[in-house]
This record gives sequence, structure tokens and C-alpha cells, in this order.
Amino acid sequence: MANTMPQDPSLHEITPARRQASPDTLAGSDRKRRRKVLSCYDCRRRKLQCDRAMPACGRCTKAGQASNCLYIDDATEGPARESDGREPFDAHISRPIQQAPTPLGDTLARLEYQDRRIKQLEAALAHTGHTQAMDPAHRLRASKLPLTPESVVGAAEQIGASMNDRETMVLRGKSFKTQFHGTTHPGALIAHIPDLNLFTKETFESFPALARIRQDMHTLEDRTDAAGSRPQSITSEQLKALLPPQDEADQLVQLYLDNYGCIYHILHLPSFRKEYSEMWSNVADARPHFVAIVLLIMAAAQCLTSTQPMLYTAKSSTAREKAITYVEACDDWLQTQSQKHVTAADFQIRCLLQLGRMVSARKIKRTWTDSGTLLRFCMAAGLHRNPDLIRKKTSALDKELRRRIWATVIELELQAAFDRGMISAQWPMQTDCSAPSNIHDDDLDQDSEQLPAMASPSEFTNASYLVTASDSVLLRHGLNNTLNNIRQALSFNDIKRFTEEIEAQIQSIPSWEGIGADAPHALLSLRLRQYLLVLHDRQVRQADNMTERGFSRMIIIDTATRIIDAHRKLVNRGCYALELMCNDQLRAALSICHVATTADINADNAIGKIIEHHADRVMDEAIQMLTDKVIRFGREQRQLWIALAAHGFWKARKDPSHRAMYMQEAVEKVTRPWYKIMACQEDAPIGALPEASRDRSSEVPHNMLGYLQPGPVLKAGAVAELGDPPLLDLDEIEAWTFENWGFNPMDLQHALADPYPPIAP
Repeated sequence: MANTMPQDPSLHEITPARRQASPDTLAGSDRKRRRKVLSCYDCRRRKLQCDRAMPACGRCTKAGQASNCLYIDDATEGPARESDGREPFDAHISRPIQQAPTPLGDTLARLEYQDRRIKQLEAALAHTGHTQAMDPAHRLRASKLPLTPESVVGAAEQIGASMNDRETMVLRGKSFKTQFHGTTHPGALIAHIPDLNLFTKETFESFPALARIRQDMHTLEDRTDAAGSRPQSITSEQLKALLPPQDEADQLVQLYLDNYGCIYHILHLPSFRKEYSEMWSNVADARPHFVAIVLLIMAAAQCLTSTQPMLYTAKSSTAREKAITYVEACDDWLQTQSQKHVTAADFQIRCLLQLGRMVSARKIKRTWTDSGTLLRFCMAAGLHRNPDLIRKKTSALDKELRRRIWATVIELELQAAFDRGMISAQWPMQTDCSAPSNIHDDDLDQDSEQLPAMASPSEFTNASYLVTASDSVLLRHGLNNTLNNIRQALSFNDIKRFTEEIEAQIQSIPSWEGIGADAPHALLSLRLRQYLLVLHDRQVRQADNMTERGFSRMIIIDTATRIIDAHRKLVNRGCYALELMCNDQLRAALSICHVATTADINADNAIGKIIEHHADRVMDEAIQMLTDKVIRFGREQRQLWIALAAHGFWKARKDPSHRAMYMQEAVEKVTRPWYKIMACQEDAPIGALPEASRDRSSEVPHNMLGYLQPGPVLKAGAVAELGDPPLLDLDEIEAWTFENWGFNPMDLQHALADPYPPIAP
């Protein structure tokens, strides 16, 4: 009977000495016929007897490794497995950063496997010269990598595939003047809403009066220079001269502390209040770094004000112009400061600069690159490492501020990457900085040798958001990088598991009570629910059956409704912080429009009733919030138009006989805020505008329909001849008509004869 005693993996390489084989023996052994491999890969590698049971052998089943039991023709083809049984791409999502070392035997076996694999790849590479003569379609089929934009374009041109069959990512422009937005960008969903681009084309053709807005916009821009458009060197004295009267500053500072101060808590409030009071007693002697902090705090709070009437400078509100003035002045001043003697204020200023730009819609396209620069600046200073590793004496307060700043920076960088549709920086592999402590600032000062006792997680402090967000940051980081990986495929089981993990994190958010607790609590859930929308938007398109597709549709409807309800609850309480900072209102509107326009409402009565109940309300609420954002900023009409077009298209799908009316309604709603901006110019009221502009805007306030006379509606399938100049604040007209917005790479992949299996990184 064969010996079936298990062997210790650590003794895998220890074998008894053997007598050296003769050349004849070696030659004979080479001529031996190789027997077919019948054992599973793991049993053969460990040289154990395998019962060859299917789908998993008994030995692997007893060891709890049934999911890793593989039957392959050649043991050298066996893949290296993750020790926890999960696919390599998502193994980091739910595991801690520090992992226990694998046994020595497994390590040596993996090294042997890698060595054999390298030799195989080198041999395969030597025989690939003939593939250069293949046509692109055959070359794609011969490739082992899944389709990407780079590999698809050339083949698509020659095999007749539509050039619009691109992946979900949005890459627009030409030559080097291009912009790229990945899968998690809200606009990436536009390509999957059928015929939405045709609806917008017809709207622009039917209402040529929209082009007049461009003329009025340029008239205003020619008369007024936007703040911050002319960078200049700023001295400390000039920075102090920007401070407004104390009463105005007090209101803005308190507005910031009540809104963003409870989210990104990077200040020590007792120290801040003390120095703030001293600053007003003698502004000339105030510390320039502290003045910059105060200016940036006021910049972040400017657009939260509700001063009436709202005035504008060109196409920007006066509140936004003040915010931009403070932001650009502090940025210019910071560039002239030495980095030899860095203090906490240097990092606080950079965090507030990033926040100030976000909540004033300044340089939105640079948010992801700027947040990455901020992250690297902090890592270069070692903020990602445990502050207890610092050798020189450092106060407990400074260590805690390092933790808060680092937690804030990774939150800003991760969200910027998600909004842009890009992979986040790989900081989890390099950081050992713990989460901030849930403590009250009054219990800590510069003389404290150690931190006070932490408050209960259910007790709200100004640091509660950063503390709780750190519990889910690795999950969100892994999800973002998975969703924006151009070679990553997700199965329905993966999406279900991620959904369960996200829901578990949402359920674990404490229910806080206290002043300022509403916005942090809402933001924690919003930051998690946005991933549910992207996950299930993807699953709706790739589901294999109606059960999976119906499950994802229900998740999308529920999630979109909860997102809008969370925003509405805050707005009703007078809190506009998240309305200005987040983009998930547009994401929710597009997601529910995608579900509504792709579901067969007549065939599925149950899902039809749910869509009818929620779709109109969600999109209408989102439009109201985006309209308010346009009024507060004086810009961002692009997001508003996308939501309006989606809502109009959905209503036209339900009632095609009133298609022209829904187009007209969308035009009216997008132009009304613009004409309000024109009528409320600070330096030049409507009477000072050119005659044409004055006469037209006088008809705007109550009814736009009489002013915007509809033109002939295009026939179905007709292509509108659109003008070259962009409208409103858009970069190009494609952004309004949604032309050349990409599609999923799987669309072209399925068109080829041989599908490509997903590969693990």
C-alpha cells in the first residue's frame, strides 16, 4: 500500500541523497513517455496521493482549500494562489495591511513555479515573430490580455466595428489636447443610456436660440476679468490686507466650523480660537501662516452664504470670486515660502487650499492631479508613517494633528480619484499611521504628554468623521482601483460580496447626536453608496440572466433614492456643504435614468411600478440641487444640463407624443439660471448690457417658452449639423450632445469569435 502520510510543507525541499545517475540512465529517462497528469495540482506539488474526486479532491476539501483545487494538464501551469482563497485582485480589500508570512515550503514552491514560468514565457516570446504578419483581428485573438482601448482601436478600424464601441472611459479631444475620465466618473454612464445623444442633438437643432447665450457670455467676459486669472507675487503684508472686517470674518469662520470643520478636522480648536482672537488685536503682528489659514477657511465658506440678492461678476458669483481671490492669493504666497522650517500650518494650508478649490468650483479638472501632489508632499514629510517613530521629542498634540492631516489627505485623494475615474495612489502598502483618536480638542493641549482617554464611537466629536471613515478607507480604496482597472472583470458573486461589505460598513456608522453631526453622518454613507451605484450599473449591463439584472436594478433604485434623500434632508435644514462638495446628485440621476430607459416596464410590471414611483422624483430633486449649485457658483451649467437632458429623455420615452415639449422644458430650465446671472451683474446691471441682451432677458423671469421659439424637430435617425463654437462654459459641443462617449470594452470583445478570459494581476 502506498504511503499516504502527509508531509510537512517546511520539509518540502529536504530529500535524501541520491546516487548520481549515469549518462545512459539519463538518456533513457528522457525517452520515457510522459504520463497524463490525473492528480490535482496541489496534491502533485506536495507529492501526496490524490483521490481525483470532482470538482475538488478529498484532501483539498478536508484542508478547507476546495476552491483552490485545480486539475491541469501540466503542473507547471498551476497558478500561484492567495492564501485566503480569494482572487488576487481583491485580496487586499478586506485584509489588514500586515500579513503573516507563508510557510517556507510554499515560498520555495512559488519560486520554482515562477522560474519555470519565466522560461516558458521566454520560449513563447521567441516564437511570436510570425504574429507580426497577422491581421489585427487574429492578433487580438492570439493575445492573452483582455481588450483595452489601445488594443481595440486598430482592429476596430479594419474589422468593421463601430469606432464608438469604446470602453466606458471617456477620452475626448484630439492630438495632445485630450481629457480622460474613467469608469467611476459620472459622465461615463451617459454612453449606456440609449439614444440620449440623439435627444440632445434634436434639442439643440430645435432651439437655436441657445447659441445666443454664448454671445451674451462673451460680452460679460470681455467687460470683466475673473478673479485669480492673473497670478502674481503676494507678500505677507498684502495677504493681511485681504482680511475683511472682523464681523464678516467671524460669521464665515463659524460657518466653516459648523460645516466642513466637523468633516475634515485638521485644526486644534482651542489653539485656533486663541490665536484668532489675538490676530484681531494686532493684525500687523499676526503670523502670516495663520492669516493664510483664516483666509482659506473663509474661502471654503463663501459659497455657503445665502446673501440676497445674489450678485455676479461675469459668469461667477461675487461670493465665488471672493473665495477664488483668497485661494489664489494664499497659493501664490505659499509658493514663495521656504520649506526648511515646516510646521503644522504648512500642511493645514495645503489641505484647505484643496478644499477651497473644490467647494468654489475652481480648477475642477486639476482636482485629481492636485490631490496627488498633496499626498506626495505629505508622504515626503513622513506623515504616512506612525508618528511614534519620530526620535526627537514630539508632543501628543502634534502627533494627533499628523494623524488627522494624513486621514484628511487620503480621503481627499481617494475621492478625487473616484470622481475622475482613475486609480488611487498605492499608499496603503506604505502606511502604518493609525487612525485619529476620537477625542475632544478641549482635553488636549501642547503640554499634554499623552492623549486623553478616547470617547465612545457613539459620542460625536469633531474628529468622529475621520475616525469612522478610516474603518472603510481600505475597502473604498480597493473598490476604486478595481472598478477603474481597465483589465479587471467582476463576476456577480464579486459584486454581491462587495455589496454586503458596503452595507455592513453603512450599518456600522454610529447614530450621532449633536451640533454639526448631520453632515458627517450623511457623508459617511454617501461615500459608500456611490460605489454601489457604479458596481450595479456595471452589473446591469453584464448580467447573464434576468434575476441578476433585476437584483442590480433594485439596488440602484434604492441607492439613488437614499442618496437624494440624504442631500434633501440636509438642504431642508439649511446645510449646503455636501451639495457643493459632492457630485453624487448627478450620479444618482444618471443611474436611475439608465435603469428606467433600459428596463422593459411593460414586460416587468413589478420593476415598472417601482421605477414610475422613484425615477421622476429622484431626477427632479437632483435637478433642483444642481440648479442651486449653478446659482451659488454662477457656473457648472454642464452638470445641470446633463441631468435635465436625462430627465427629459426619460419623460419622452414614456410619452413620445410630447417629445418636443420635454425638450423645450429642458432648455427653459437650463437657460433660466443663466439669464438670472446676466440680470444680476454687480458692476453692470442688465440696463448696461447691449440692447439685444437687455431686450431678451426682460422676457425671461416668468416664462421662457415664448422666447425660445422651437425650430423644426429632426426626424428619427437624422444627424444635426451643429456649430463649432461651444455653448455656455463647455469645452466642446460634444459634451452637450454626448457624441463620442465611449462604450464598454466587452461590447467589442463579445463581437469577436473567441472571448477573452479575465486575468488576475
